[in-house]
Amino acid sequence: MNMNMNVYVDTGLCTGAEILAATDDLWTRSVIGPSWTGPGRLLPGAVCYGTGTPDEPDGSLTAVGEPHAVAKLVRRMLADRAEPPYLVTVPRGTEVPGDVSATQDWELLALHHAPPPQPAEDRVMPVGMEASTEITTLLTAASPEHSVRPGAPEAELWAGIRDPDGTLIAVGAMVCKPGTDLRSLASIATAPAHRGRGLAAAVTAWLAHRALQRGPSCCVLALDSANHHARRVYHRLGFRTVQEFTTVEFDTW
Repeated sequence: MNMNMNVYVDTGLCTGAEILAATDDLWTRSVIGPSWTGPGRLLPGAVCYGTGTPDEPDGSLTAVGEPHAVAKLVRRMLADRAEPPYLVTVPRGTEVPGDVSATQDWELLALHHAPPPQPAEDRVMPVGMEASTEITTLLTAASPEHSVRPGAPEAELWAGIRDPDGTLIAVGAMVCKPGTDLRSLASIATAPAHRGRGLAAAVTAWLAHRALQRGPSCCVLALDSANHHARRVYHRLGFRTVQEFTTVEFDTW
């Protein structure tokens, strides 16, 4: 990841163009586009921007860059607040001050070429929003921490596999945040009774083909670092870890 060391903005409000001029970070490119405007700070070697809800955009913050610069920026940001944000995401190994209640290690995987064909890929089909209840039921049972829900405006395409009686048994989404051109895959899950049959790999490969057709050079996905089985599946498809992060949850001050 490259950082433009000459950029310095500390107004509390940044544009996506300013942030993207400062870093070529893939995660940032998948989250914000040039027209994005929101809470942020750019300091030499580090970028921080809001990734919270529309009502509380700085409730969740992401900081990327060189770990020592990110640590300095996060300390400065926390010192300026009466209360901490509920989440802060930083590069793995960055020291974050404050009363931390929980942490989660995760990583960003990128795919730059078409994945190999998967045995069950011919069973994958688009899933329309008329099946939103089915998708929600499957995700709740198979992946309670899923990041994208049916109806989310950033989900360009849902796809899945049904068993012979028509029950949805595997699902996943292709996501493109407004104003961005880098697509990510999310909420990939297989019903527990149907795991071990290559269905998640088939859904991932099917979606990745379409993401690469629409995107500039690659597609990405976020992976819980403790999910070693999923990592092996994604590696077989050609995904590789390009960034490692820790998301920190704070106690209330």
